[in-house]
Amino acid sequence: MKKWNEAYQLERFAKTDEEFDTYFNEELKQDVERLESERKKAIGLTKKQAMKLLPLVAVLILSYFFWPYIIGYLFFGILFISTFLFKGIEKKRRKLEKKIKEELVTDIVKFINRRFSYSPRKYIPQEDFIDSNVFETNPNRYFGDDFIKGSVGSSVKGDQARNNQPKTELSFSEIRAFHAVPFKDRNGKKKQRIQPLFKGLFFVADFNKDFEGITIIGPKKDRTIAKKVKTEERDKLEEVELEDIDFMDKFLVRTTDQITARYILTPNFMNRMLSFTTVERFGEIPKPTSLKEAWHMGVNAKHLPQVNFANTPYFSFKDGKMYFFLPTEKNHFELNMYVPITKEVMKGYFHDINIALELVDELNLNLRIWNKV
Repeated sequence: MKKWNEAYQLERFAKTDEEFDTYFNEELKQDVERLESERKKAIGLTKKQAMKLLPLVAVLILSYFFWPYIIGYLFFGILFISTFLFKGIEKKRRKLEKKIKEELVTDIVKFINRRFSYSPRKYIPQEDFIDSNVFETNPNRYFGDDFIKGSVGSSVKGDQARNNQPKTELSFSEIRAFHAVPFKDRNGKKKQRIQPLFKGLFFVADFNKDFEGITIIGPKKDRTIAKKVKTEERDKLEEVELEDIDFMDKFLVRTTDQITARYILTPNFMNRMLSFTTVERFGEIPKPTSLKEAWHMGVNAKHLPQVNFANTPYFSFKDGKMYFFLPTEKNHFELNMYVPITKEVMKGYFHDINIALELVDELNLNLRIWNKV
């Protein structure tokens, strides 16, 4: 059943935690339990192989006191044996991670939106990152994975004449961008200084409206955003002062066209952007009632949206597109063999994907006032 925002008669695309809970219990639970059983078997094998190394480690410790001249040989010998013993375990880990992405993550993507496709090894192109014009420096080292692409459409309830409204094309992936600067140390040896630019989720969406210039929004504390040198005076980026004090306290706005910036950043639009950056929308982090529950919550803490989405994002509106950078504190959809595959982990995956549709809902990208003519 479709959800509607009664004020705008707009379909809501993001799923709720309650919907995910129902979906998990009805569709996902058995698959999660099966893969968790495989993970436990792999952990058991890891412990078994580790026990084989204990005598060698004991000899290594004794050699430190009695035969120090052979300690180097023993160390590299143990390292070689370890590589051989744990080779099969690493293979099992990669196989299990592949299953999680191909089965569980793919299923969650389809649950959230049937129009979405998921490609674990692909990512948003570097050209889109540069075209956003958000960061002062362009990356020369650029990596990513977990590419999701699709569309969401808007239609007015009960009005067949408006059922052909344009769809919003949306794509996003995890991105890690760096800028490496070569230099020579005091001995003349060539080295590289790595400057991190961005780590997190990167979204590109059709804004459904053609507009002039470029408008960039970022955290107030980051004064470097959108400071690339332009060759023409008309491309100069200027700061925008808006009437919304809360918004201006949180964000820094720069634009090449003051009129366009104010046209995009209506009071309602700013309220929605501000709401989207407030992690309180996920609710408070629940307090543990026992030591066991506290340990369990600690293990799964990195999957909590209150932790991952606590950083202020960056927005860029340019050439009919919206670019959205959400800094996060983890590698998404990655398997840790020592962390149980649980409902909480799956819900973390769900939040990572669902936030794209929350973006569409909160910013109302499909409202008719933004449709291309």
